[in-house]
Amino acid sequence: MLSFLPTKSAVATSILSTRWRNLWKSVTILDIYDDTSVYYMNPSTYKERKMNFVNFMDRLFIHRNNRSILKFRLSLAQSYDFSCVNAWMTHLSRWISSSAIMGNVEELIFFINFPVRLPENLYCCQKLVTLKLHGHIRFDNLQSVSFPSLKALHLEHLRMLNNTAIEVLLSGSPALEELELHMEGRDSRQSVDVCSLSLKRLIIGFFCIICVPYDHRYRKKLTIDTPNLEFLKLVDFTSEEISMQRADSLRQADLCFGYQTGVFNVGIEEYANMVVQFYRQISGVKILSLSNFNIETLLGAALHMFPCFGNLPTFRNLIHLEVLVFDAYAWILPEILQCTSNLEVFVFILDEDAYDWDWRAPLSVPQCLSSCLQVIEFNDFEGVPGETEMVEYFLKNALVLKKMTITYLTDLQTSEVDVLKRLSTCPKGSDSCQIVIIPEHQRSFKVANWRLACSREQADFTETY
Repeated sequence: MLSFLPTKSAVATSILSTRWRNLWKSVTILDIYDDTSVYYMNPSTYKERKMNFVNFMDRLFIHRNNRSILKFRLSLAQSYDFSCVNAWMTHLSRWISSSAIMGNVEELIFFINFPVRLPENLYCCQKLVTLKLHGHIRFDNLQSVSFPSLKALHLEHLRMLNNTAIEVLLSGSPALEELELHMEGRDSRQSVDVCSLSLKRLIIGFFCIICVPYDHRYRKKLTIDTPNLEFLKLVDFTSEEISMQRADSLRQADLCFGYQTGVFNVGIEEYANMVVQFYRQISGVKILSLSNFNIETLLGAALHMFPCFGNLPTFRNLIHLEVLVFDAYAWILPEILQCTSNLEVFVFILDEDAYDWDWRAPLSVPQCLSSCLQVIEFNDFEGVPGETEMVEYFLKNALVLKKMTITYLTDLQTSEVDVLKRLSTCPKGSDSCQIVIIPEHQRSFKVANWRLACSREQADFTETY
């Protein structure tokens, strides 16, 4: 029971009775959180709470001695005297020497908001399954790691992380299946190479900070070489070159990246050509999500009549496509659908208020509309003419459509009854098509219930097998 409590609360139970006095020392899960920051506006209380936390940490390491641990989480939001931190790291190193290398610790989580170097023997935990690092952790002089059992590695907003450390961490984790890598624009990295034979799930977030100048000394590159990868989520506003070396196993991709005008060294045509080449490398996916930034890049290629736009691949395996787009870019959607010969589900999400709709019916109907598209979801509908015309186009040309769901915002410009009346009288290519119009909050509730049901089914499946 005590393992489910924050460590401070578990220690506090020692005053309940004689029987409880030493019970907390046997817990195998330590969750230590520094909450002194909430008292920052009160200097005297803040100083006192900070000192209390230092004393608590010192006593904790002394009383725990060399007892084994399975999970250890340490969150330090405030800066502390280096002598204190070094002492804690020394104690932690002894813990690891006595228990981790012996094969006990399975999960380590560090959230540290000031520069600190973790103990070297931490990188040799033989049965470590999950490692999450966040903050100002230093990786200089990291020569090698040995994580033979590591399955999940999260490296989040580590300002001192570089490509060399990433390569060392990945090369020393032969069983790694999940990697989350988040970096900010302030880093001076020239390239990031994610290479792993075992990786199945990859989430990357490279964010550009407006107030931090972009380093124009060299192009930032991202190379992904993960032949067994099944899921990719990529949010990248700093890399000018993105390459996917091997993607034969990739089944789902969630993409959000685009050209940064006035920031990148490369021109828009070169960047658009790179994007189209990236799509060719992942053209075997079954589920694909594109952001408005991806669409904007394709739109720029189309408007400038770049040759790369005509080289978009055919996503022959794609059955589910989700697109987040500005209203002014909606006309390019049929061009994208031309590349999806077996699409079954199409989800359209409007990114902002509809005030500049630009819908143009294409000269030719995409093949998927006449042969295989069965479900269309139109989210954040506002009832303006451009939107309604696009919905009518899909209803008219989708010959095997079974269901169209339209979710509208609370400030719908046209009443629900009027929308239903207009759509019910427009020509339909499929007699069996069902039109459902619901408010956005109702859809959110249904999605939440669906996700809950899925999690329960997964739990039942795990228990059964």
